[in-house]
Order: sequence, then C-alpha cells, then structure tokens
Amino acid sequence: MGPNMVGKPAPDFTLRTIDGQKSFSLADVRGQVTIIDFWASWCAPCRKSLPQLAACDGKIPGVRVLAINIDDERQNGIDFARHSRLKLVPLYDAGKKVVAAYDVPAMPSALIIDGKGVVRFVHGGYSEDDVNTIINEAKSLAGRTSE
Repeated sequence: MGPNMVGKPAPDFTLRTIDGQKSFSLADVRGQVTIIDFWASWCAPCRKSLPQLAACDGKIPGVRVLAINIDDERQNGIDFARHSRLKLVPLYDAGKKVVAAYDVPAMPSALIIDGKGVVRFVHGGYSEDDVNTIINEAKSLAGRTSE
C-alpha cells in the first residue's frame, strides 16, 4: 500500500459485513469519496483511530467510510465493534485477500479513494494528527467532486 498506489485505480472487492448479513462491494460507493480503514481488534492504535473515522461515516457530505477487519477470528472483530459502539457495520476480510491486494503493511492503515475510484491518499499508522489529516483530505476531495 504505499505511495506507489497513489494515482492508481483502487482494486475492487466484495466482502461480507462482519455479521455475515450482507455483501458489500467497493463499486457500491463509486461516485463518493471513500475512506477505507484496515483494522484489527488486537491493534491498540486501531482502537483509537477506528471509532474516530467510523464516526465520520454519513456526517461528511459525499464521503463514506469502510472499515475492513482482518482478525483471524471474526468474533473478535464483532466484539470490538460492539464494545466500541461503531455507527457503521464493518466488513470482514476472511481470506485476507483485500488486505493483500492493497498491500497493507501495518495496522491501522487508511486510504482515500476519489469518486472515480482512484487512490488519492495513503496513511499507515496512527496519531491524532493522522486522523485529522485523513478527514480533511476526504473533505477536500468531496468538495472538489461536488463543485
């Protein structure tokens, strides 16, 4: 996932929600700016970044947040999402094919895809500033697409 992905089309995927109830595809959010946050329940920084990013879903016009869990045990992700009272339903990467396609080096990692499906920003790791930067970059892209 590094800077080499910036400017390239985001690999498409279809995953089931962590509760197994629905399928969701990256194509479902085409036309919107999308923040994809890769996370795991065992990742201490994810425990801080995921709730902050998840809280943005539906609150920034033109921006969606997709949270992709990579836990080996689905139940661990379910328990974390429930405990964190996430407002969105995370997706579950059971075979870790999506995390591999995006070549995610560390948890948490986030990327921002524009409305045309092109990766515009990549972030690895966590700090308060990183979350604010991710949100501001997404807002900026959404503002450009709505003009």
